[in-house]
Amino acid sequence: MSEELKTFSDVLVVIDPAKKEQYALKRALKMNEILDGGVKIHLFISFEMDELRKSQNGFDFHCDNKWFADLVKPLEKANVDYTAEVFWTPDWHLSVIGSVKRHNIGLIIMSDYTTEKNRNELSAAKWSLLRVSECPVLIVHPATELQRKTILAAVNMQTDNPRYADLNQKILKLTQVMSVVYGAEKHVVNAYEDSMQFPDRAKLLRDTNVEQQNMHVVLGNPTDIISEVADEIDADVVIIGTLSRRGIMAAMRGNKSEEIIRKLNRDIIVLN
Repeated sequence: MSEELKTFSDVLVVIDPAKKEQYALKRALKMNEILDGGVKIHLFISFEMDELRKSQNGFDFHCDNKWFADLVKPLEKANVDYTAEVFWTPDWHLSVIGSVKRHNIGLIIMSDYTTEKNRNELSAAKWSLLRVSECPVLIVHPATELQRKTILAAVNMQTDNPRYADLNQKILKLTQVMSVVYGAEKHVVNAYEDSMQFPDRAKLLRDTNVEQQNMHVVLGNPTDIISEVADEIDADVVIIGTLSRRGIMAAMRGNKSEEIIRKLNRDIIVLN
C-alpha cells in the first residue's frame, strides 16, 4: 500500500453531538465502501465550546446510550472497524491533534455546517486545527456528492521555494491516488499573478501527469481562479496546500489558503 493510500486507511471523524446530520461520518462510510480493505474509523465526539456558547444560553444536551447506538449503527451494519472517545474540552483543536497521534491517524474528516452565502465559514477552532495539523484534513460540505467524479488539485509549480515545491508534490500524489481509487477525472489548476511568471505548460503537463484539456493555467488572483475553475468543472473535491504555522503566526488569520477555503462551496482537502 502506498503512503498516500495509507492516508485513507485510518481516519478520524469529528462528531458534533449538537448536530443532527454527521456529514463527515457519511463521507468516511463511503470511503470504506470504495477502498480495498476498508477504513478503520475513530470517532472524536466533542462539542466546540465557543460554538456552543454562541448558540445556547445553557448547556442542555443529553447524549445517552441510544444516541450512541444510533450513531454507530451504520458502522456496525457495514462491519467497519471503529473506536470512539468523548471529549469535553476548551482546547478542541489540541484534543483532536492528541487523538490523531494516539491512534496513528492518516486523515481528519470534519463537517462544515455553514450554508450562508454558499461558502465555507469554519469556526475559530477548526481554523486552528487546519494551521497545525500534520495530517491532511478533509472538510465535508453538506451539498457535495458522496461519489467522487472530478478532483481538482491546486498547485503553484513556478515556485522556487523548496517547501512549496514539496507541498506541490504531495498534492499531486494524493490527487493521483484519489483519482484511481474513485475512478474520478483529475484536473490541475495553476494560477499566476504576474505575466512574467507564466508557467512552462509543457513542463506542467509532464510534472502533473494530467491530460492537456484538464490543465488550467490562468492569470489572476489564485483565490478567485481556483474557485472559478472548481465551479466550471463542478469539482467534487479541491485539494490545496498550506504551510503549517506555529506560535504567533498560528494565531494570525487571513492567509491565501484561508481565503480560498472560504470561497469554495465543495469538499476540500487541506495539506500542510
